[in-house]
Amino acid sequence: MRKFKYFYLILILLMTTLSCESEKAKAGRFLLMGNNELGELNYKEAIRLYTEAITKDPLFKEAYNNRGVAYFKTGRYAEALNDYTFAIIQIDPTYADAYKNRFEVSLVSGNFNRALEDAEFLNKSFPDSAYTYLYEGLALTELKRYDEAVFKFDMAHQKDPKNVEPVVNQANAYYLSGRYDEARRLLRTAMTIDASEPIIYNTLALIATQEGDFEEALKHVNQALEIDNRNPYFNNNRGFIYLNLGELEKAEIDINMGIRLDPRNPWAYRNKAIFYYESKSFDAALRNVELAAKYDETVPLLNRYWGLILVELGRAEEACIKFDLTETPDKEELIRKYCK
Repeated sequence: MRKFKYFYLILILLMTTLSCESEKAKAGRFLLMGNNELGELNYKEAIRLYTEAITKDPLFKEAYNNRGVAYFKTGRYAEALNDYTFAIIQIDPTYADAYKNRFEVSLVSGNFNRALEDAEFLNKSFPDSAYTYLYEGLALTELKRYDEAVFKFDMAHQKDPKNVEPVVNQANAYYLSGRYDEARRLLRTAMTIDASEPIIYNTLALIATQEGDFEEALKHVNQALEIDNRNPYFNNNRGFIYLNLGELEKAEIDINMGIRLDPRNPWAYRNKAIFYYESKSFDAALRNVELAAKYDETVPLLNRYWGLILVELGRAEEACIKFDLTETPDKEELIRKYCK
């Protein structure tokens, strides 16, 4: 009788073990099916399959990470962030893939300090690596720490001289800090590495725009769009160039395309506000300038046009507050004209 009890107990343990293994095996199959759907860009189905995998194995870090990728691809940044963070904090604090992906979602969603922290963690885990220097440079650029960003991009280029990405990003950091000659020099270098990189031509367009050469800017942004015509930033930048050339209909088409492709881009809403201002649709202009500020109140020219729009709406006192915040060369002239 006792032997039978022992046998029964062993059988229960064996069945429990087989059941656990079976659940893990099922989780693995769901992961593979999810990966297939992710590769086919069927993000909704991929999310469902990864969720099934997590149901079978609640500590399946790859399922959390990959579901985060699917969430990210559909613009569900908060859910993506939750999955990456759970994989790191609750399962594996050294899980590099989750750190890489969390870096990306933090950068896109505007949490630049967390992006930098994740980049620094990766650099400690993979020291002297080209991609970790690149990540740090990207975060530092967003934090407007341009000299540090330039150094990190230079380190990335030294480690991987055939990769054009560190060079164009270093050029971008120079452009953003007003060092246009250095930016152009690096963009010429970038062309020797990969002349098909559209960011080269978009950055040249941005520099020409800042220098007031809008025909030159248009030429370069068209080069960028010939390579990547679905890029929201290139479309929006061309829209801004058309605004400065007085071609409002063309500007509206490009700006609208930029917004459709990236509904969170504050520069596009600023440009839409300028379009409505030039079209004398001041209520619509105000809605768009406020939307731009919701995403990033530091966008150049934002306060200038905000003030001008408020003037047209008869709200001069509020306009003067905006003029006081602007950093454009005509700041004092605007204040004298509307506020004294």
